[in-house]
Amino acid sequence: MKKQIVSTIFVMLSIGLLFTACRPKSKLVGDLKFDNITLEESQHLFADESKPKATMKIDFSFVKESTDEKLKDSINCMLQKFVFNEGFAMLDPASCVRKYADDYFSSYHTELEPMYQNESAEMGGTPNEMWFSYEHVSETKVEYYDKHLLTYRFYMEEYTGGAHPVSFTYFQNFDLRSLKQIELNDLLVGEYDEELTELLVNQLMKDVGASNTDELQEFGYGTTGEIIPTENFKLMPGGIAFLYNVYEIAPYVLGPVEIDLSFEQLEPLLNVEYMIIKELRGR
Repeated sequence: MKKQIVSTIFVMLSIGLLFTACRPKSKLVGDLKFDNITLEESQHLFADESKPKATMKIDFSFVKESTDEKLKDSINCMLQKFVFNEGFAMLDPASCVRKYADDYFSSYHTELEPMYQNESAEMGGTPNEMWFSYEHVSETKVEYYDKHLLTYRFYMEEYTGGAHPVSFTYFQNFDLRSLKQIELNDLLVGEYDEELTELLVNQLMKDVGASNTDELQEFGYGTTGEIIPTENFKLMPGGIAFLYNVYEIAPYVLGPVEIDLSFEQLEPLLNVEYMIIKELRGR
């Protein structure tokens, strides 16, 4: 009987050691390795260098290697959908970038060449080059990657012949367990809107040196839209950064507005049982 018990314990220990040996040592889920595809290209209307042109600049970060090929493909699919749109999600990254550029230049020629010809005929001369000179910039970056969290930044700048270019920055935070985008409802509990709004407004007043909400509005904040919680945020080890693009809560001259809230500030609202929160806080 004793021999049987000892044998059973030995087998159990052996199995435990086997699983320990097979368990990946890296804390990075998938051990993802990233790379960039860059493209910079210009095309003139009518393929005539004397005419206005469109310029495209792309810097696309994607997963080049992973210990899990399915995970790599799934993440790249999500990133391509986020940056380019759903129609590009299933392509390989290089083909995705190439097709996006081709589609952009095709639309530029199709839409603007007839307009340029019509305006030339009406004016009896050369149209203003500025109104037909387009530029598109897409830049992406892996902001944070550790354990089950991947935070990704997408910056886009678009100029279509107006007074100035328009630019936006968007973040997506991915839970690598579920391969889903993380939302505020995952991170916070209860009816948090009112309390979170108060935290955001108070932190912004502190950041810009306003003593009250009236003074905050005098500075220009909250004049183009309400200062309310946004799903455009990035998760960091210390907390959550909320980003408001140009015109969302302030005029163009003030640029984008970032409000950082620490986990300590958010403590009463946090979903402390959510794995990503636990990992970020080292618990």
